[in-house]
Amino acid sequence: MIPPHTDSLEQWCTGIAAPTASPGGGAAAALTAAFAAALVEMVAGLTVERKSYAPIRAEAERVRTRAGTLRHELVGLGSKDAESFAEFVRVLALPRNTEAERAKRASAKRSALRQASQVQYELLLRLVEVSEMGIYIAQNGHVGSMGDAATAVFLAAGAARGAYWAIRSNLGGDGRGSEGASLPEAALSKLEQVEANEWRVRQLLSERVP
Repeated sequence: MIPPHTDSLEQWCTGIAAPTASPGGGAAAALTAAFAAALVEMVAGLTVERKSYAPIRAEAERVRTRAGTLRHELVGLGSKDAESFAEFVRVLALPRNTEAERAKRASAKRSALRQASQVQYELLLRLVEVSEMGIYIAQNGHVGSMGDAATAVFLAAGAARGAYWAIRSNLGGDGRGSEGASLPEAALSKLEQVEANEWRVRQLLSERVP
């Protein structure tokens, strides 16, 4: 398993490529999201440095700062996902010879899956932010880097789809989220926000790219 909060991309790639259950798709989605945030941070930084973008400098600086914070949080979520799924794998190894053991194992499985799903929901919440900042900086930021900002939104959408379907796979219709909605329902709402931003950036590219 990947050590918590590792900074080595090669370690992550090696860990994900290994024939083990963890780290897997959830961690990969979080790292993809971190790359998306890094691209937003880069384009915002380029925007801040250009005098011609002085009218939006304050907002671009805010975007750059927030994207940097999200980048670090998203790498951390990759580690959290790996740890959560490793716990699920450990639960699968619990004894199930008696009725009591089977009940205990089933309860532990549900708990581990809920925890893993919560990590993916936290990922979705951040992906909404990343995609919103990506579309803003693509529309208003350094024009020569519009493609990089658009790529951030595309990466965010891919990661969001992975996170949503991980939650659905883990929980089905089980689990409760905020305001009484099931966690899968709440996750779908976040996915739809990210995908709407993906559609907007595709429209922007169609308008501006010959």
